[in-house]
Amino acid sequence: MRVLVTGAAGSLGRKLVEHLISDKSISVFATDIKPNPFSKHENLCYKTFDLRAPELAQWLVAIEPTSVVHLASVLQLSPSLTRDIAYQIDVVATKNLLEASVSLGVEKFIITTSGAAYGYYPQNRDIITEQRQTCGNQDYFYSAHKAEVERLMAQYRVNNPQLKQIVFRPGAILGPEFEGPVVNLFQQKIITGVLGYPAPFNFIWSSDVVALITEGLSSDVTGEFNVAGTGSLSLRQIAQRLNKRYLALPEWLIKAVLTIAKPLGLTQYGPEQVKFIKYRPVLDNTKLQAYFNHQLRYNSSQALDAFLQSMEQKS
Repeated sequence: MRVLVTGAAGSLGRKLVEHLISDKSISVFATDIKPNPFSKHENLCYKTFDLRAPELAQWLVAIEPTSVVHLASVLQLSPSLTRDIAYQIDVVATKNLLEASVSLGVEKFIITTSGAAYGYYPQNRDIITEQRQTCGNQDYFYSAHKAEVERLMAQYRVNNPQLKQIVFRPGAILGPEFEGPVVNLFQQKIITGVLGYPAPFNFIWSSDVVALITEGLSSDVTGEFNVAGTGSLSLRQIAQRLNKRYLALPEWLIKAVLTIAKPLGLTQYGPEQVKFIKYRPVLDNTKLQAYFNHQLRYNSSQALDAFLQSMEQKS
């Protein structure tokens, strides 16, 4: 097996690559825009690439992967990383990778999108199964891009069925030394919510995600799967676990503050994005547990506890 992993220097990518290279029957080819974070290993070839670079396609021809695990994605925008650039990385580069995979005869393509692909809507009060349409929110780049990638994957399932797919839609992934918007939330002195809305979070432990991807590479399983631990925790419950104050503010007040703060550059979030706390998707994992032999090590509550324990050990 010759496996290409994109986004290999990210929190999840590092754990996946470290796990795959422990199996000497797998040749791992890893790439990321970041420098190589791995020690030299006999069955690992790492190349630093921007996914938009034409040289990437040439490298794919040279390495001839039999499987692709596409983890690369933009999590947050910045002054130098605009929405247009994020679109090129998230959507256009994914399309290019799919085209290259088809032309090279890749057997399996595994991608992580996100529960955010479902969008943040009032109907999210119900637990979401894979039958819910992934329609995203245009005013949140991450949700919009994940939904567009999902549409792209659906097109390839119809037009190129020989390229077997697994689409994983994770909730919030936690693990030792993990970074990202959710971890940033944990680091706030006060956890702020919207009055009248519990803001439930699904958590999934990183080792569980790695195990599912690994099984997907070697099995005949295909399809779209929510990836989340059983159950959820509200923002108030999360604050209690963190031993931090929870402050639920009226929606109108939060919107007023964001209306002022965003133009001043104090936050990247505008008043329209309050719905991302109000209508958080809670993912049903019934299909995942029915199709995969790996059974999740942690539910949502246990995943949060394990993450907090890892933070204590680190400090």
